[in-house]
Amino acid sequence: MKFKHGTHVYTSDERDAGTIDRVVVDPSTDEVRELIVRKGLLFTEDKVVPIHLVESATEDRVTLADTENELNSLPPFEERYYVAPDGYTDDERAGLEAAEDVGIESDVDRYVEPLYSYPPLGTPWWSYGTYGVPPVGVEIPYPERVRQNIPEGTVAVKEGARVYSSDGKHVGNIEEIFTDEASKRATHYVISKGLLFKESKLIPTNWVKVTGEDEVNLSVATNLVENLPPYNA
Repeated sequence: MKFKHGTHVYTSDERDAGTIDRVVVDPSTDEVRELIVRKGLLFTEDKVVPIHLVESATEDRVTLADTENELNSLPPFEERYYVAPDGYTDDERAGLEAAEDVGIESDVDRYVEPLYSYPPLGTPWWSYGTYGVPPVGVEIPYPERVRQNIPEGTVAVKEGARVYSSDGKHVGNIEEIFTDEASKRATHYVISKGLLFKESKLIPTNWVKVTGEDEVNLSVATNLVENLPPYNA
């Protein structure tokens, strides 16, 4: 199976669900766990699609086994939430307070992060007074955090993630990911042509040492990548 950024994803009842945005890989096993499908006609937000729902996948089309109604219950890729000035979410604070109710000591309300107010454009700093006391009528937004709904230890590899050889050379960017249909494991990465190479290359995943969202590091040197034959889709 092939997974390429921008490939359209369809439901079993032929609805266009969106396009492939990322592939979620377990770096320790090369297992492809999920696809991140960018919002489109069907999804109003980016969704995490388990790999077992993929019925078929080519460079031009990915077809899922489920219908529109079944897919609507899939979790969003990212959930954004806000943290109060004491550094806790509402759920965390409730848990700590519950612990204190039964006699377990916690640090809730003890370590409070300071509030810092910022003047509007053109206002001198010294007109605001002291730290921690925002002016009347000015609201200080709570810090925003983002949680990704993917399994712990996996990585949502971005299209265009930079690939480096063991000698630190940038040898290309991720274009496509090939997986074995039976095992659901990534077998090869297609990396783009760039400054070093004038053609795309097919890199086996056992050459990969470290996988990140934006960067993939190989365990082999540049000359070994250079000696690979050109890859033509």
